[in-house]
Amino acid sequence: MPALPVIVTVSNNGLGKKKTFDCNFKMVHRRSKFLSNFLNIKRHGTSSCIPLKVLNLRNISTSMKMSDSGTPKEIIIPIPSGHIAGKVWNEGGIPFVGLHGWMDNAGTWDKLAPLLPKNVSLISIDLPGHGLSSHRPSGTSHHFSNLLLVIERVVQHFGLSEVNLLAHSMSSGASILYAGTFPEKVKKVIMIDLIKPISVDATDQPLKTAQGIGDLLALESKIGRLPPRYEFNDMVDKMVKSYGDSLSEEAAKILLKRGSTKHADGLYSFNYDPQLKARNIFGMTFEQQKAFANRIQCELLLIKCSNGPLYESMEMYNEMLSIYEKKAKKYIYKIVEGSHHVHLNNAEIVAPILCEFMQNNDSLVS
Repeated sequence: MPALPVIVTVSNNGLGKKKTFDCNFKMVHRRSKFLSNFLNIKRHGTSSCIPLKVLNLRNISTSMKMSDSGTPKEIIIPIPSGHIAGKVWNEGGIPFVGLHGWMDNAGTWDKLAPLLPKNVSLISIDLPGHGLSSHRPSGTSHHFSNLLLVIERVVQHFGLSEVNLLAHSMSSGASILYAGTFPEKVKKVIMIDLIKPISVDATDQPLKTAQGIGDLLALESKIGRLPPRYEFNDMVDKMVKSYGDSLSEEAAKILLKRGSTKHADGLYSFNYDPQLKARNIFGMTFEQQKAFANRIQCELLLIKCSNGPLYESMEMYNEMLSIYEKKAKKYIYKIVEGSHHVHLNNAEIVAPILCEFMQNNDSLVS
């Protein structure tokens, strides 16, 4: 096990009193077995699908019998454009919605989920166009703000009047915006390796809009082509290289469980929606993002990785961090040793931090 990282903690209101928490630090080595039904689900357009198991988490109580945290249950959530796929770890506990980064999938939490508190349920989803979820309808542009609608669909599907969010990278940005959109609904937010959504200067937006439109039209010209196929080991190598130093080989194989399809010839293809590669047609300015951040009321844990990417200036980051410190009910900022995917490569580094934050019951949904 790697040495524990040097940690910097910031808190603004004295609510961070330590409490005893119960975490299971035994690593669970169990391959997720995909239900054969998934292979028959169309991932494009508005194909109809029969839910394999749509879980009802309404009126969840921690006193309910909980399932084995090492064996997640596959779920499908119907939406107008198809379905959102995912899995629930430890059904019957306090719900946290797990949200992954760009081009990843629900498997991003596979190493971390078994290490979380035994009374926490993790509803880990594949965002549209990722993993086993439906692709967006052809010809539709992507807006980052669409992710807020995805979160709300999941919240409403499970009948959650209040919600906790566990997010990585791109979804961390979406989660803080969601918390500003529905401040009365969001109780806890955990952001891993993204301080704020990437903003765009208003004067740069026309050019970026033109680039986004060009990207989308270029991708549309390829609609109908069969995706390239690879030997599995080649696919793993391709994925590791494209992620730079962020993703280990083991982590890549975990993401490929939901992120690839094996064909009759023994070769594999990626599942992701090619439209994900088109740049946003419209972005958000920093001023708009600050307006959302100024509305948050939740408890906030932000974990930054020492070797993670920085997309914007430290001046912007520090300004946003000061808003979090001022507005969050409880604010904790920690720096850990590791890459952008530390939660998947080295889950044991971040698990104790998350467990303590999750087990603090000042505002925990129950």
